[in-house]
Amino acid sequence: MKHRWVWAWALQIAEMLAVGLITAFTQGVNPVLHGAMLWGVAPAAGLVTACRAVLRGLNNYLAWLAPAACLFAANHLLWGYSPPAGPALLTALTSLTGAAAGQVLLERRKKNRSKHKGA
Repeated sequence: MKHRWVWAWALQIAEMLAVGLITAFTQGVNPVLHGAMLWGVAPAAGLVTACRAVLRGLNNYLAWLAPAACLFAANHLLWGYSPPAGPALLTALTSLTGAAAGQVLLERRKKNRSKHKGA
């Protein structure tokens, strides 16, 4: 599959838009739940989706961009304004960490494969 990274990025965007919409929706439901989603679930989802996107073939320099952007987009679509900057920046930071972790895992897989072929 030549353009596997496109599908990896599209899947990551879809996943993070879903998380972002659920997070934005909780603002009207319960402030404690909304805070937990903003400060906990969205950053954790960003970390996981960035790591998985890199493992699926997306460049690690691109994988960390979508989660925070999707959080902004989802909140803007539902409420017409941006979410607080702190949770969005935390989502970007954890996504950057997830993308780096995905790259390390990818390199370790390649290293292990070359070891087993040489043995």
